[in-house]
Amino acid sequence: ITIYGDGKQVRDVLYVDDLVDAYLAAEAQKKRVVGKIYNVGGGAERTLSVWAELGPILEEALGKRIPVTFSDWRPGDQRVYVSDVRKIAAELGWQPKTRVREGVIKLIEWVRANRTLFV
Repeated sequence: ITIYGDGKQVRDVLYVDDLVDAYLAAEAQKKRVVGKIYNVGGGAERTLSVWAELGPILEEALGKRIPVTFSDWRPGDQRVYVSDVRKIAAELGWQPKTRVREGVIKLIEWVRANRTLFV
């Protein structure tokens, strides 16, 4: 894995089930959401440092060290990006539910159960 920058950049993360819930919330109120734009992401409560925090979670869950190389920052890369989900929460009552660690573990379990999709 190549990590661009120092690996400490912060991102919010969103588990796919929460994304589906956001789509379902919008679909249930489609007349209300027509023409509107919403930020959909993990928000401030579901952030992690790209490698400084994600790396240890992955290594613990996989039970092995993950070799990485570091490379220069990419042009335009942001050190911190966190979605502001207040509008969709207020207007549609949607909030992400899955915590970061839980989502990473669920993803690993899904990949393990579906290895044939990655050949």
